[in-house]
Amino acid sequence: MSIHDTLNSASRFAASQWRAAGIEGRKEEQRLWAQVSVYRDFLGATGQAYLFEDYLKGIAPRPRPHVSTALGVRQDGTSQKVLALLLRAFDETPEKQLVSVLIHLLNFIVDTGQLGACEDYINNRLDYAPLAIAHFTTRDEAEAWHRGLVEPPSPADILIGDEYYLAWYSRENNARGMYRDYMLEPYVEELTARGIPPTSPSFETRAEAEEWLKKHPASPFDFVSIAGEHYLAVHHKRLERHSLHHVASTLTEWEEEKKRAAEREKTQDGAVSPEGKDE
Repeated sequence: MSIHDTLNSASRFAASQWRAAGIEGRKEEQRLWAQVSVYRDFLGATGQAYLFEDYLKGIAPRPRPHVSTALGVRQDGTSQKVLALLLRAFDETPEKQLVSVLIHLLNFIVDTGQLGACEDYINNRLDYAPLAIAHFTTRDEAEAWHRGLVEPPSPADILIGDEYYLAWYSRENNARGMYRDYMLEPYVEELTARGIPPTSPSFETRAEAEEWLKKHPASPFDFVSIAGEHYLAVHHKRLERHSLHHVASTLTEWEEEKKRAAEREKTQDGAVSPEGKDE
């Protein structure tokens, strides 16, 4: 089983426990199971699945999963509660392998010094722009970086100019690539539908807007006007930069992508007979 399949199975287990806790009215337990799922989301968003796979290979088999020493000395409350929940689940469920993966995932985040970044992601994921791990001016620069890595983060979003791309890599066959990822377009659509404030800051050039945004970061989305055209400014805290998205052209491109996606789905559906067999 690949590491991605292993993580997906562990995530499904956490989701089932979240649902059960909700049905039975155990609200605090449900909240903690939701946090377990976001640890998995953080690992995926930062492209660390293969690093985690290597971490698992270095763990000696034990009757009960070990607890990271670094986590054991923390007194922050939430991570300790999550750990206690997982250890109790390990003792009570027959799905011990899946719970072990979730415990080791928390250990991995702590042992690699990422708990602070992970908790920031957990606490602010609804307030931040979709996470991108790197920025490049051109696609050629991005592809040179991607080719130059022995094992690129996978999968993980990057920014090329102002656009999101998903960079992927398969350890199993050493294949790699990247493609346009429409992460931000739904935000532009929704925020524009709510209405563009008539008092948005106005600039003559993009350079002026970028300089102003350095001292007035978007939080994380703000509209600005450049040469009379509306743009959505997006603050990428991790990258310490802003991207600027021309509203009119972004909405047009997003409509075209939605049509393409609908056509792809229609084509895929048409390739399967009513009995579920390929025609």
